[in-house]
Amino acid sequence: GVRIDDLEGLDAAGIDRVALARLGADIVLTMVFDNRFFHADPHQGNVFYLPDNRLGFIDFGMVGRLPEQRRYEVAELLHGLVDRNAGMVAGVLLGWSSDTEGDDAALRDEIERFVDEYHGVPLKQLDFGAMLADMVGILREHGLALPPDLALMFKAFITLEGLGSQLDPDFDIAAEAAPFLKQVLVAH
Repeated sequence: GVRIDDLEGLDAAGIDRVALARLGADIVLTMVFDNRFFHADPHQGNVFYLPDNRLGFIDFGMVGRLPEQRRYEVAELLHGLVDRNAGMVAGVLLGWSSDTEGDDAALRDEIERFVDEYHGVPLKQLDFGAMLADMVGILREHGLALPPDLALMFKAFITLEGLGSQLDPDFDIAAEAAPFLKQVLVAH
């Protein structure tokens, strides 16, 4: 196959990079939200374009699992981020941190400021990776930690967005994820 970061090789083979970015997103999102078992390190050295419009993943040394309840919570969180719904985002994060003695009101205020910061940013200009990193920063600031089972998934999403942007500068991970999120939320 052709390494997914070999742009010259992909172009020489006549591969549509925009379609390839979408295919990669679809595969990773299917792993996370449908299979709930996913490759947690889908960087460019681990993904190859194969004949017949297929992708091959190698090096499954880092994988993640997403239990059904956590799958719903993640869908709710990401849907809240994409739809800029501060209450939904705060509710999920506070649910994850319910066993702490932090200031829920201060955390909720910080999350609302965070969501407002991204409000009005067109999806194509939204840096999903930076947004997730900012959210993790808020958790740390309040003495909270991201549940361990989610750290690998967020890492995979951030890597996926980077790969997609390399293949297609207009790649929009939020738009690609939206149908998966809605499916999970409706099914719950």
